[in-house]
Amino acid sequence: MSPELLSLAVSLSVMLPLLFLGVHVGVALALGGMAGTYAFLGSWGPGVNMLLLQAIDVSSSFPLMVIPLFILLGALAAASGITTDLFTMFYRWFGRMRGGIAIATIGSCAGMASITGSSVASAAAMTKIALPELRRFGYDERLSVGTIAIGGTLSIMIPPSITLVLFAIFAEQSVGKMLVAGILPGLVLTLGYCVLIYGQCRIWPHHGPRGPAFGWDERFQSLPGVLPFLLLLVAVVVGILLGVWTPVESAAVAVVLTGLIGFVRRRLNFQKVVQAAKEASITSASVFTIVIGSMVFSNFLALNGVSALITEWIISLNLAPFALYIVLMVLYVILGMFMEVSSLMALTIPLVMPVVAAAKWDPIWFGVIVTALMEVASVTPPVGMNLYGIKAQAPEISLNVIYMGALPFWLINIAVSFLLYFVPGIALFLPNFR
Repeated sequence: MSPELLSLAVSLSVMLPLLFLGVHVGVALALGGMAGTYAFLGSWGPGVNMLLLQAIDVSSSFPLMVIPLFILLGALAAASGITTDLFTMFYRWFGRMRGGIAIATIGSCAGMASITGSSVASAAAMTKIALPELRRFGYDERLSVGTIAIGGTLSIMIPPSITLVLFAIFAEQSVGKMLVAGILPGLVLTLGYCVLIYGQCRIWPHHGPRGPAFGWDERFQSLPGVLPFLLLLVAVVVGILLGVWTPVESAAVAVVLTGLIGFVRRRLNFQKVVQAAKEASITSASVFTIVIGSMVFSNFLALNGVSALITEWIISLNLAPFALYIVLMVLYVILGMFMEVSSLMALTIPLVMPVVAAAKWDPIWFGVIVTALMEVASVTPPVGMNLYGIKAQAPEISLNVIYMGALPFWLINIAVSFLLYFVPGIALFLPNFR
C-alpha cells in the first residue's frame, strides 16, 4: 500500500470509530488528521503544530465572527417575539385559502430564516406557534408536521445561514457571496413548498381546510407588527447585497437592533439577553471546534496528496458533467441519512472541492446545491435533526409521522437541485450583481 493510502487508512481508522462512539465531530476530525499525519511523516510534531496553528487562526479570524453573531441574532429574535408577529401576519392574509395556515407556516419559516441561521431552532419555534392552529382547524397531522419540518430547513438556505457560512469557510470562498447566493434559491424553495401544499389541499380538501376569514382592517392591523422584521431584513440581507457593510458588520448591526427592539417593546429583559448569549456561546464553541477539526483534516489531505488522487481517479472515469452531478447528489443524499449537516460538510467538502475545480464548476453555485441537499439531510432519518426538534416539542407525534409528512417536500429540493443545474443563474445572479 502506498504511503498516501496507508496514512488515509490510519486516519479513518481513528476518526470513524470516534464518530460512531459519539465523540464531537471536530475532535474526531482533528485526531484523525493528526494520526494520518503521523502515519505519513512518522512524527507527531507536524500534526500537533497544525492543530495549534488552526486553533489560533480560527479563533482570531475576523470573518468567522459572523457565526456567533448570527447565532446570537437568532436567539434574541426568538426571545423578542418577532416570529409570532410574522405568523400572525401570514395567518391573517393567507389562512382563508385551502392549506392557507400551512402556507402561512412556510411564509413564517422563510421570514424567520432571514433573521436566524438555525434550522432546528426554527422548526422547534414554529411547532409551538403553528401546530396548535393547524390542529384547531383539523389539518392532516402529517401535512402539519411535515410543513413545519421542511419550513425549518429554509434557515439552512436563506441568509444568515450558518450552513452557507460553513461551506464558504471549508471551500475557501467569499462568505458575503455565499450568503447572497442563497437568497433566490431560498425563495424558489419557499414558493415550491407553498405550491405543493396548495396542490395537495386542492386534491384532498380535508388535509387543509380553510382557516378563519379576516377583514381587510384586521389584515392591515397585522402589518405594523412585522416592521421590526423588515428592519432586520434590510440590515442583514440588503446591507450585504448592496455592499453597505460586510457580513460581520451586518450581523453586529442586526444584533443591536434586535436588542433595542426587544427592550422598546418590553419583550426582552437582562435575564433573557444573558440566556441568549449563553446559548450562542455554547453553540458557537461547538461550531468553531468543527471548523478547527475540519481544517486539520483538510491540511492532512493536502499534505499526503489524497485529494489529488481522488480527483485523478474521478477524472479517469470520464463521466459526463451531468452524470458526475448525479453521482455527487446521490452521495450527499445517502450520507445525509447518517450524518448531521455540519459534520457531513466538514468531512466531505475538502474531498469534493478538487473534483468541483476539475469539472470547472463555479464553487459558489456548487455550494448552493450542497446546501439544498443539506436541507434534505435535516429531515431524513435516522439523523435528521429537524425531526427530533419537532419531536421534542410534540412528543405525542411519532417520528415516522413527521418523516412521512416531510417526504413529499424534500422532493421539491431534489427538483430545485436539478433546476439549478440547468439554470445556474438562479444561484449566481445576485453574487455576480454584488
